[in-house]
Amino acid sequence: MIAVQFLSREQWEKRLRFYGCYPLEGKGKLNTAEWWRWPWPNSTPFLVPIEPDGTIDIWAFQRLKADMARLAPSGWVWPDL
Repeated sequence: MIAVQFLSREQWEKRLRFYGCYPLEGKGKLNTAEWWRWPWPNSTPFLVPIEPDGTIDIWAFQRLKADMARLAPSGWVWPDL
């Protein structure tokens, strides 16, 4: 059986900020997610799916990274994606 791994709030928030993402101002937290923004101009908000204790499933975080790569404008340079 495979155990699900989780990233702590400190870990996933540090990684999102490393990529240039930031929390969406003016939007409250939801029960199971938080609103964030991509780093490029005029980006649409996205949801970070979190557990009640603030952790995130490692695979959910991997999907966020895949979305970043797919949605980034042409020529966007990532630090390490």
